[in-house]
Amino acid sequence: MSDTNRTESDSQCLFDMLKRRYDERLTPEQLEEVKKGVAAIQQAADKLRAVKLANSNEPLALFVPYRERS
Repeated sequence: MSDTNRTESDSQCLFDMLKRRYDERLTPEQLEEVKKGVAAIQQAADKLRAVKLANSNEPLALFVPYRERS
């Protein structure tokens, strides 16, 4: 299965779970927006998973010195 098909399958599975849980509370338009949101989140997650990190990689720590206002 290609990555695109897997992403679509995963997002459809997540959407189906949400639809079963909240279908009676949402309008068809709201369900369509939820489906788009789930697909966008799944695509973002796939992009994050594609970044390869070594065990030695550390998070970026941004240092901003305190400067008292005059």
